[in-house]
Amino acid sequence: MKEFFDGKKKVIGMVHLLPLPSNAAYKGNKDEIVQFALEDAKTLIDCGVDAIMLENFNDWPQYADEIPMESYTLMTAVASKIRDLCPIPFGVNIEMNAWQQEWIMAWAVNADFIRLEAFVDNRGGSFGYIPACSTPLSKVMKDYPADVMLFTDVRTQETYGNPDVPINELAHNAMGHDSNAIIVTENDQAKRITVEDVKAMREDIGDFPIIVGSGVKANNVLDYFEYADAVIVGRGFKTGDRIDPAKVKEFMEVVRSKY
Repeated sequence: MKEFFDGKKKVIGMVHLLPLPSNAAYKGNKDEIVQFALEDAKTLIDCGVDAIMLENFNDWPQYADEIPMESYTLMTAVASKIRDLCPIPFGVNIEMNAWQQEWIMAWAVNADFIRLEAFVDNRGGSFGYIPACSTPLSKVMKDYPADVMLFTDVRTQETYGNPDVPINELAHNAMGHDSNAIIVTENDQAKRITVEDVKAMREDIGDFPIIVGSGVKANNVLDYFEYADAVIVGRGFKTGDRIDPAKVKEFMEVVRSKY
């Protein structure tokens, strides 16, 4: 398994794709989609983040567990191009929980990790029902063997549990199903995860890697890093639709001032 959690606090920057083919907001601009993503990836790398993750963030409405082939094909092409230029760990995330497509894409482009929003808990949202994927994913992993880490959400954003399982219990379940890191983004009643929540999880699960997936800013990142191993930053690095180098550099300077 690729090494990622080596004791150094990690910042994962997001590359958000423009709306893809088959989405209502798609503008027939394949070349722009590719160029936009490559420029944002280069900016994040140049500004010193520790890893980047590609996501079809602007596709709305989202599909539950599989995106159309025309979208998937273009996203895979972008992922391959980013992998070629990326000297740091690189991951992919297909909304909402396209676990099979994610793993095969990671296998195809030699990505380092994928993010799974519904790994050991069943979720529901505006896009439909999402069953936990840890069991069927294990077969795909055997069919397409790859050195790819699983970063797995518990109680992911914009969803409801069915049943509603305590967040730390879900963390233990994920650990037992070969997760490589737990992502926390919210708790009961769509409440953003707090530093106290992360502290409670740390005390419960020991030294297993924890990633905070949302709500982290330059003015609170050091508080989260008291207990978390990594953070994911997307919109917080942007001005408008683009990655803002000044915001990334400011954030990274705060992190490196202590870690």
